[in-house]
Amino acid sequence: IFSKIGERFTTSEVVSEGIASASFNNLVNHEGVTVSSGDFGGKHMLVIFGFSACKYTCPTELGMASQLLSKLGDHADKLQVVFITVDPKNDTVAKLKEYHESFDARIQMLTGEEADIKSLVENYKVYVGDKKASDGDIDHSTFMYLINGKGRYVGHFAPDFNASEGQGE
Repeated sequence: IFSKIGERFTTSEVVSEGIASASFNNLVNHEGVTVSSGDFGGKHMLVIFGFSACKYTCPTELGMASQLLSKLGDHADKLQVVFITVDPKNDTVAKLKEYHESFDARIQMLTGEEADIKSLVENYKVYVGDKKASDGDIDHSTFMYLINGKGRYVGHFAPDFNASEGQGE
């Protein structure tokens, strides 16, 4: 089901050695429910790190993920898209619930304790810069991580933000 994903994404060597563990526990979704990676019943996961106040890359990635789920049709039930905040202090359940309304309803948006998020960010080797100025922007890497149904890291993709919307049909 992922044969066309390469048409929209390019790989990078930043995470060349993979990640230590793709699993996560005790995160809270946009509905206030505590979830772990094991709750997704053997589905492949597309994991995206970002934050709700992000002005460009996060909504673009989530839009791409929403389109992917739509294009997968009946096969979309084999993929769980997971958005994990890098800003748990500001991305409350209520804020993620509101942000979630702009994207495919099947996407899980997760927050958690700062220590748990920091551990995940380090494990996935996500770059997260310091908060900038008053606009709250945070510089961060924009990889999407593909995890197989057994919870193992498969690879990661850097979205091509310049790709034509018509590609990848």
